[in-house]
Amino acid sequence: MHPGVVDRRLTAAFFLSAALHVLVALLLQIEVLPDLFPKEPAERSMEVEVVPEPSRPIPPPAPEPPPEPQKTEPAPPPPPLQRPQLEPAPLAEKSAALRPSPRPDPAPKQAAIAPGLSTDSGTVSRPAQAAGSLAQSAQDKVLAQVIAMWHFNSNALRGSDMVLSASLLINRDGTLSGPMHKDAPWNPDAAIKGYSKLPDGTTKRMLETFLLALRMAQPLQLPPDDGKGWPRQMILRFKPGDLSR
Repeated sequence: MHPGVVDRRLTAAFFLSAALHVLVALLLQIEVLPDLFPKEPAERSMEVEVVPEPSRPIPPPAPEPPPEPQKTEPAPPPPPLQRPQLEPAPLAEKSAALRPSPRPDPAPKQAAIAPGLSTDSGTVSRPAQAAGSLAQSAQDKVLAQVIAMWHFNSNALRGSDMVLSASLLINRDGTLSGPMHKDAPWNPDAAIKGYSKLPDGTTKRMLETFLLALRMAQPLQLPPDDGKGWPRQMILRFKPGDLSR
């Protein structure tokens, strides 16, 4: 054979052998590669059952607010009783408008007695006990204290109807108010009614000595205070002729 033909055959056989080797190597790699690299685990499929959310109960509708109570207007007061009146004249209307409202009358005050000594004829009648005066029993005790200091011969008036009257204002400390106070200046004209007109005699001397006894008996002994206020009124009346021995 021609040597050139032999060379071409050898070259072709070489390439063919090389191609077969490459092909075998590729096949081997294809079979070995899966063993070299672990296969990824197959994904597990999970069936998820979707449970529907329970339906929420529908809240009941809000109750409607109660209707506001209707305001009942109070019944109008009954009209005042109409009384027939005469229409006042214009002058009377003006005077009525200017007339002040009447004020209550003040309580009558007890007339204060004027302290003094006097004489009269008649019976010895005790006046009604006035408000603010001492009790009659207390007045009798006061009279006894004065008579104990009285130096007068009453025999000259025995059987006489002459009454000696003494109007006194006595203080809480047992002293007398006015000109008959134990420390007042001696002034018979201020203490004895009508003294300047009295003639000298038994009556004038009786009044002078009784005034002196009133001053000497002070302070008088009084009953316990009853809280009625001071000074107190006192009227002593007696017949000097009844004291004669």
